[in-house]
Amino acid sequence: MQISELAKRVGVTAHAVRHYESLGLLVARRRPSGYREFDEGAVRELRFITMSRQCGFSLKQIAAVLPDYRSGVLTAADMIGMLQARIAEVDAEIDKRQVLRAHLVAHIGWFEAREQRRSDKAAQGGRGFPRAPREASLAAKGRAAGPDDKKVSTRSRRQGP
Repeated sequence: MQISELAKRVGVTAHAVRHYESLGLLVARRRPSGYREFDEGAVRELRFITMSRQCGFSLKQIAAVLPDYRSGVLTAADMIGMLQARIAEVDAEIDKRQVLRAHLVAHIGWFEAREQRRSDKAAQGGRGFPRAPREASLAAKGRAAGPDDKKVSTRSRRQGP
């Protein structure tokens, strides 16, 4: 059968079939016209490749087990073991993604709190919290403000999470 028929029967693109053939996963003979000719076994192999890709196996992993699949020595127990190992990989990736998600949520919380502080500050006329005028602050300390007194900022730059 030609490449277009094989692709249609399995539900993949002709481009995918060509790609798998170029990697040596599928074997086709050439007609005198140069067209690829696939036998019925290619349908079964392409379905195996497609199913394996849908399960998240790499083409390198598929290439490693395809000879056993072709020769009929790949058992259900072998496949179950590979699928269980793949599940473990997916679970580990999920754990990593959940940690990343929590990190992203924490960043959002930090930015929202920061924006709320800025909004509160703007509502108070540009000051973080109402403060006594400088002269009143110095008087409370027993001093009077003079021309030599410098206004020193005690605010430090805030760091993110």
